[in-house]
Amino acid sequence: MSYLVLARKYRPSVFSSVSGQDHVTRTLANALQREKVVHAYLFTGPRGVGKTSVARILSKAINCQAPKNAEPCLECQTCKEIGAGTSLAVREIDGASHNSVENVRELMDSFKSLPPTGYKRKVYIIDEVHMLSISAFNALLKSLEEPPPHTVFILATTDVHKIPETVISRCQRHDFRALSLATIEARLQEVCAEEKIDAEPDALKLVARMADGSMRDAQTLLDRVQSFCSGVITAVETSRALGTVEQRVLYDIAHGIVARDTGVVLKHVSDIFSTGLDPAMLLREFVHFWREVFVAKVGGEAQLQALGLRADSTTELLRLVAPLEVVDVQDLWDVARDGADRALRSSYPRYGFEALVTRMATRQPVAQVGALLGQLLNSKVSDKAGAPRAPVGTSVSRRAEGESRPQVAAPVTNPSTAAAQVSTPQGPPSGGVFGWDEVVSFATASTTKVLLENLRRIKPVRCEVGVFEGTAPDFTATSVMREKEKVSALLDAFLEKRGIAAPRAWKIVIQKGPGAIDSSAKTASRVESDKEMQGHPAVQSLQKFFPGSKVEQVKAKD
Repeated sequence: MSYLVLARKYRPSVFSSVSGQDHVTRTLANALQREKVVHAYLFTGPRGVGKTSVARILSKAINCQAPKNAEPCLECQTCKEIGAGTSLAVREIDGASHNSVENVRELMDSFKSLPPTGYKRKVYIIDEVHMLSISAFNALLKSLEEPPPHTVFILATTDVHKIPETVISRCQRHDFRALSLATIEARLQEVCAEEKIDAEPDALKLVARMADGSMRDAQTLLDRVQSFCSGVITAVETSRALGTVEQRVLYDIAHGIVARDTGVVLKHVSDIFSTGLDPAMLLREFVHFWREVFVAKVGGEAQLQALGLRADSTTELLRLVAPLEVVDVQDLWDVARDGADRALRSSYPRYGFEALVTRMATRQPVAQVGALLGQLLNSKVSDKAGAPRAPVGTSVSRRAEGESRPQVAAPVTNPSTAAAQVSTPQGPPSGGVFGWDEVVSFATASTTKVLLENLRRIKPVRCEVGVFEGTAPDFTATSVMREKEKVSALLDAFLEKRGIAAPRAWKIVIQKGPGAIDSSAKTASRVESDKEMQGHPAVQSLQKFFPGSKVEQVKAKD
């Protein structure tokens, strides 16, 4: 007797034995119990998840002579014939080889006949239905919309987007899902128990991961591994049989990357490829491993257990990520994904993988790169190129055009000369003297824009409590003298905020003369400042870090 492969031997025969598709099997079972079986079904989903198996179970349940809770009994003549594939009432059609209009016409001729004796309905299962031609789909439309009362269509496909919407709208659609790693692993353990196969849990986990959500692929791979191994199926022999990398090697590469040891990393890569490993499979396993590393850092032990990892694997992953920051782990995972994609598309995937692990091992920590950029971006422009930065507490005089240069405030030695200085004092006014720049700053939030602009154009000559004298351009002097009451109120509010008693009256004299802003001097100063800025070492370092960039403005920070 020929050997029956595991994928066929353990194919589901009842709804309850279908793994991971409860949302479909429950719906169909309830419809059978309530006698609400529709005339056309559409089963979609990835390969090997149970579409054709569920179609056969449904055909059995529809025609079973003694169903039990909507499940086929598997003992009556109809169930046995359908299970053996000899039933005349259930016809399975391959859409790839029967995709013409003539094939559909032949199929339509068979609709006229009644079901064989003992059967309730005729069932037509069309697998890979997306392979039908457009003409064939059009020929089938009328039968799908108004079929004979004794006919049921079950269409199965992996590419539902290739089916015309007119066909989809005439069917009850059920979407099958890719199976989870835990579901496939649990089913493989059941198969091993039935077959008396001794297999390590890590070996079954590797088989389940390689199946990529397909139960049929998982059972086929288990058949392959069983033939390769003698005795106990170990994780090491499973890796050799399937051409995958051992999990231990991935841990060694990861430790080398974390330790920034490119020699160790490249040695492990060389050892891997010396075994003839498929680069595409290695890259997929590498990305999957770094996903587990990322989950270990952001989710901890609980999330690793949710992924189905064993206790020893969880412990080692947590130990690996302990010295790393979250941003570094996320960056490594991003680099692994992007680099693996490029290597897979490359004509030299091995070289691409070597470049990937080298880049991961030599990358700078994200925090250090951020600190370096912060130092460059926050560098102040000194008065002279290469001059030391101003110490903490240095006063900054703001220019009208938004530029700034650090200036050290001179100590106040004489009230009369101090009043004429433009630099801002470091604290509250001393005695009866106050700084005009402080008044202008105070007026920013408490006066009109027109008056504020005029105040900025005044060059102070005398700033004492009760007396303010200054010079300004013709238009500014005239405008301010017209609004002396507003200026007096502003000065009273400023002194009140500083805790100084306001005078009974203010003597405000603004004479026509040179103001605080000279357009020609401003232009010359800006040109000079631009030259100093471009020649500053910090600006030059920033331009080297970002080639082709142009620094337009630098603001000093206190």
